[in-house]
Amino acid sequence: MKKTVKINISGIMFHLDEDAYEMLQNYLAAINQRFASTSEGKEIISDIEYRIAEILQSKLSESKQVITLEDINEIIAIMGKPEDFD
Repeated sequence: MKKTVKINISGIMFHLDEDAYEMLQNYLAAINQRFASTSEGKEIISDIEYRIAEILQSKLSESKQVITLEDINEIIAIMGKPEDFD
């Protein structure tokens, strides 16, 4: 049994298990750090969060209501690491 955390990304609520939450939190913190000082940083961060929310929604179904660490790892593989962004 794992604890779940309820989060809001781009105005959409998701339930993540603890491991997934920690990984996503670290990923978003790295993205924020990467873009916070740029002139378009807020818009870029918002766009990335919106895309993450879209991918998270596609992972959910009637039989699956909680985002797992594997889901977050897939998202990071799709989106890329913050240091890869140009």
